[in-house]
Amino acid sequence: MEMKQSYSTSEVAKYCHVTADTIRKWAEAGRIHVFKTPGGHRRIRREDLIQFLRENNIPIHGDLSSAGLRILVVDGEHSVVTVVRRFLERSRGHFQIESALDGFDAGRHVASFLPDVVFLDLRLPGVDGLDVCRRIKELTDLPGVRIIAMSAPEDRDLANRALEYGAAVALSKPFTPDDLRRVLARVGVEVT
Repeated sequence: MEMKQSYSTSEVAKYCHVTADTIRKWAEAGRIHVFKTPGGHRRIRREDLIQFLRENNIPIHGDLSSAGLRILVVDGEHSVVTVVRRFLERSRGHFQIESALDGFDAGRHVASFLPDVVFLDLRLPGVDGLDVCRRIKELTDLPGVRIIAMSAPEDRDLANRALEYGAAVALSKPFTPDDLRRVLARVGVEVT
């Protein structure tokens, strides 16, 4: 089955949880990029829609990408990586999941995998997690990457600094499935 490349305003309205008229108004105001067919109908390209959803923190429905969102889990503890991976695999979302156990691996995966979301442990072995966070946010290839900074409850200052460096949200370890669902929702990823 070939993936759809553009959508009507009515289809986009469903993804944005608004009316088709709202989409038309956003298009006229230049908030969302549209093109017109030879017949004069407005259409939104899939990549423009996904970018709009990310920029406005609107959850991205799984059927917009057959491959799904790319999620990188970076943590020196195998058990944390396993918990996040199992949670995502058991959800009804469409995700590609990669993992890294240290900062070097994280850098390699970020460059080749180009993740949409990164779960990043701030206490990586041998590497400053804040530096990894800063470097990821500086990459021009990943302007919309969302970082979920993970730390122990006693590392609250470290988590706050990660937010200053560009992380979207902080997650205290240990965490529950509800905690994962909550932080993913905060970065615009719907998990059911």
